[in-house]
Amino acid sequence: MKRRLQLTALILLTLSAGSGAKDLGTWGNVFEPAEQDMLTFIQNRLKGMEQTGELDRLREEATARVKEHAVRPAPVEGLSKAVTYRSFAWDPTFTVKETITDMKGNVVARKGDTVNPLDKVPFSQVLYFIDGDDREQVNWTRQQIAGKTDVKVILVKGNIRESSDALNERIYFDQSGVLTRKFGFEHIPARISRDGRVMKVEEIPVSGAKK
Repeated sequence: MKRRLQLTALILLTLSAGSGAKDLGTWGNVFEPAEQDMLTFIQNRLKGMEQTGELDRLREEATARVKEHAVRPAPVEGLSKAVTYRSFAWDPTFTVKETITDMKGNVVARKGDTVNPLDKVPFSQVLYFIDGDDREQVNWTRQQIAGKTDVKVILVKGNIRESSDALNERIYFDQSGVLTRKFGFEHIPARISRDGRVMKVEEIPVSGAKK
């Protein structure tokens, strides 16, 4: 019996060797890929959710979250309400990393040059960074911008649409705190305006401001 098994194995090896190997079929149990089973499960789950209305509910909730985030982005972290006045200068001067040319090839600035954008570009706007959920800050800002056109209101927290309606002004939002970190203020409201070749940054307490 043992010799017969050895002979059978030898024959199988001979038949399967070389370019003339024959198809001996599949030995053992065959299993479908697990991914197919998972795909079927997901499809069946979605079909069930659609039949029960759960899928529509999830879609509506997702749409509502997107709309809410659009008018109320994530607030800028690390800021608190100003309790004492503070003022400091922010110098926009930077060192050019690569030579800059205009569309005609004229050199605007060479690599290694130090450039102050305020020397090149006129800037007269006054920027107000506020918490749109703080009524005192909103009321103070309304007084500050009344009758002015060279202003820009930037929220660090709050509802853009509601703040725009309250101030009758187009409102911006400091997404991810990019401007907050650039100017370096820590308390709000903050007012930023040009002061010669630098920007003047002010943190202004507004408690008790007239309504």
